[in-house]
Amino acid sequence: MKRFVIRTASMAVSALVTVAVLAAAPSSSASISVSGAFSRPANDMGAVFLTIANAGASDDALDGARSDVADATEVHETYHVDGGDAMRHIPSLAIPAGATVVFKSGGYHIMLIGLKHDLRVGDHFTIGLHFAHAGWVDVPVVVKSF
Repeated sequence: MKRFVIRTASMAVSALVTVAVLAAAPSSSASISVSGAFSRPANDMGAVFLTIANAGASDDALDGARSDVADATEVHETYHVDGGDAMRHIPSLAIPAGATVVFKSGGYHIMLIGLKHDLRVGDHFTIGLHFAHAGWVDVPVVVKSF
């Protein structure tokens, strides 16, 4: 009987510690949603296009990206310069409260640098987007034809 009481008390303490740890862990915010993520066929560098909506009352910022399909994954912007286009890395992109930001060809996109394998029509992979307040959001991506 004594063993039963000690074992039960030990399990209760473990459960309380687990609940406390989980409550303190960062989690994604329900205010940020990502939809329509797709890429195009590629063999060295690729791009992901998508839509981010912030339904919350507070501004957030996209400040990182990751993926297992590329050596580096970055938030980029295409801009016009001297009659042509160029791209630059954006370390932090504001996602204002109540706003929707569309990532499209010729604008913002997630750059996949150093693809580990070709991206073919019908392939699926996941990218992670990091938001300053919402934390990491995993996003499924499909490769579509042009």
